[in-house]
Amino acid sequence: MYLYFNYSESGSPRWYVKVSRKGRRIGISEEYGTSAFDAAYEAGVAALGGVLRMRRVRGMATPDQPERRYLYVDVSQRGQVRYYVQLRNKLPKIRIKAEYGTTEFDAEVDEAVAGQVALYGNEADYINAQKQRNEERPALPNTPARPGTLRWYWNGYKQSDHWLGDLSVGQAGLANSTRLQRTGLMESLLPENGEKPFAVLTRKVIKAEMKARTPSQAGNLLSAIRGMVRWMIDEKHLDEDDDPTIGLKSGKARASRETGGFVPWTEDDMARYRARWPLGTEARLMFDILHYTFLRLGDAHRFGPPHLRQIVRKMAVQISTEKSQGNTMVTVPVHPAFAESLKAARAANIIGAEVFTGKLVRGRIEPMNKKAWAAKFKKYAILAGVNEPKKSCHGVRKARAEIAAYADCTESQMMAMFGWTDPKMPAHYIAQANRERLGISGMEKIVTFDQGQSRATSGEQTPRSRGVVPFPGGIVKGAGRTQR
Repeated sequence: MYLYFNYSESGSPRWYVKVSRKGRRIGISEEYGTSAFDAAYEAGVAALGGVLRMRRVRGMATPDQPERRYLYVDVSQRGQVRYYVQLRNKLPKIRIKAEYGTTEFDAEVDEAVAGQVALYGNEADYINAQKQRNEERPALPNTPARPGTLRWYWNGYKQSDHWLGDLSVGQAGLANSTRLQRTGLMESLLPENGEKPFAVLTRKVIKAEMKARTPSQAGNLLSAIRGMVRWMIDEKHLDEDDDPTIGLKSGKARASRETGGFVPWTEDDMARYRARWPLGTEARLMFDILHYTFLRLGDAHRFGPPHLRQIVRKMAVQISTEKSQGNTMVTVPVHPAFAESLKAARAANIIGAEVFTGKLVRGRIEPMNKKAWAAKFKKYAILAGVNEPKKSCHGVRKARAEIAAYADCTESQMMAMFGWTDPKMPAHYIAQANRERLGISGMEKIVTFDQGQSRATSGEQTPRSRGVVPFPGGIVKGAGRTQR
């Protein structure tokens, strides 16, 4: 640091010290690599007002991360220990300059966290929260599993057609996300029970494991065990009557109904997002893909120019859905507003050849996995002020499904647009819209009735042409019928 060199006319290097870009410099005439050179360098830095800093060396230990949530520490290349506040990944970092361990340090951290929570926080963020430390899971043995043990059956299941899939025998297999989820759930049982016979996994044990988890995790664990048990029954490793999951139920579906799942975006949310991210930005294009194509995350992250096709003289979005493993095709004409968004994105040069949105690598838009795509969209939403928990990209799809129901789309039309194969999904949204319509129309009738009663009470005569005569007791008779 602060040490530079150039070459003389004879070609020999000339060393000098400079601590600022436009400041003066001091030459070093001593031989490079000697103690005299180092002494002259240090004297030159001191004369120019610089501060010597040790450059970070390989293997330098990083200080332990603080227990406080949102507070992090790292070491710069020059060996400086730096503390900073960051609410979540890819959000701004706020450098803490006070000395660690002092009251000034704590006050500066409090102020930084409070400011970030006010800008980007949600209901789960607390200023004085501590980090949650997960206990390190014991490593599984590297030795081959003994036949008949729980780990042996688990390894066999992961190599089976039930897991990997083989359409020649009618097995579709599991999606990568499902495999990852079930691996984490099942391998949490193996450190304690993996080397024991499968019979250790009794109904009582499974029930106890489910009680130790949330309703959603308990349901996923039960599904993972049932998947392995079905394979064991098919391979004659287990009798159907010995299935330990018989009679077990999870509250996952009920818990999902009570919490409502993902939260639909409101019109205010959408207006706030559009105001923050205008046409021609990546953030706006990601939103418009979700808003005007109704695609799920698994399809939106891979949506690109090849999925725009001309059908009956109209440009349309046509893509086979990931959830159906390519068996269901979604066809939706391009919305005029979406066409404008694509035009603005092309003019801004933010559209890739394979996908519309992704990560920029050497000037080219490369596809992203769906988790990274969702995280990027969530970051844009938070920056726009849409901070509520469970309000993510799927909430845009749910909001559009509600709009489709209010627009009197039929079940078949909604199934075609949203890629559903079960009519229960559009029926749910249509029933909800009809229920609200009936409530509104019913209240309109009650308001009309109350207004008529008020006129009758005040002595005002209602027009005979309406054929309605008020009677005591709240009974109205007219046109040959009686209502209460």
